[in-house]
Amino acid sequence: MDLTLRVGEKLFIKEGRVSVTTLDAHWLPRIRGRLIEVAANGETITYGTLKQQLGLPHPPNGLGRLLDLLSVDCERRGEPSLASLVVNSGTGEVGHDFDGEPMSERGDVYRQWRADGG
Repeated sequence: MDLTLRVGEKLFIKEGRVSVTTLDAHWLPRIRGRLIEVAANGETITYGTLKQQLGLPHPPNGLGRLLDLLSVDCERRGEPSLASLVVNSGTGEVGHDFDGEPMSERGDVYRQWRADGG
């Protein structure tokens, strides 16, 4: 699954400058694909489970940067942010740095990707 982001591209995310790396380009399509599956089932997934299922080399509390990049990719596609599906195992909610209203965004994600076609 192709990304709208390119290696070396520089983005301003949360008032910081971020460059898309080769590692990002490797993992983001896999994360996107897994989260589309989660969305199609109307579910959420924890940071730890996502890391474990995909074999991500990032610590669960270090996935925020990747999820921010994924949100940019979704925005460029005109889609709601798949990052709204990734939650903390203790709270059942997105991390405090999530940009937006997670419950509303999650509803939009489910409508976009529901297995029954919406």
